[in-house]
Amino acid sequence: MIALQFIGVFTLIGCGNNTDNTDKNVSDENTNTDIEVIKTVLEKNFNAPDETLISELYDPANATIIDQTSQENSSSSKNSPNDLDKYLEDNYGAYFTDYGYEKFFTTSGVGLNYSVEADHANYSITPDDISVVQDEDKPERYQFEVTVSYTDANNEDNTSTIIGRVEMESEKINSLDINDDDGLLQEMMGNH
Repeated sequence: MIALQFIGVFTLIGCGNNTDNTDKNVSDENTNTDIEVIKTVLEKNFNAPDETLISELYDPANATIIDQTSQENSSSSKNSPNDLDKYLEDNYGAYFTDYGYEKFFTTSGVGLNYSVEADHANYSITPDDISVVQDEDKPERYQFEVTVSYTDANNEDNTSTIIGRVEMESEKINSLDINDDDGLLQEMMGNH
């Protein structure tokens, strides 16, 4: 009887420890997925200009016409997405929450800024190294640093470091902010 009690206690202890390891493994998997999502979006965003994005952005068929009297989109809406909407959704939609997607492309414009400005200034940007670190106190937050190489309009090669923050929700980006880019965006805007 005593032997059976010892076996029962050790079995419970073993199961308890196994549950802790399972929870840690699930947490590690979520963190790894979050980091991969962030790296994928940063890689796409800082590989600029994105020629397909630029082509769709400047295609008159994708223009949005705003009715001055009703303030509603009459050309592009959720019910009838144009080719630009489809391209952005196909390439970025799976990585963002609805709020994050809207903010990235519409509110802050981060999703378009680097490609548009690189195109206007005749720059070419390529990410060299991407580092993503999870915040210890708030596990849904991540800090990132991207080192990019770029060639300017005079064919001179340079590097820049872009630093920012991401907030994740259910393995999707809910917010992506650029805190510092060594003046790269400003430099491109000044060189049109």
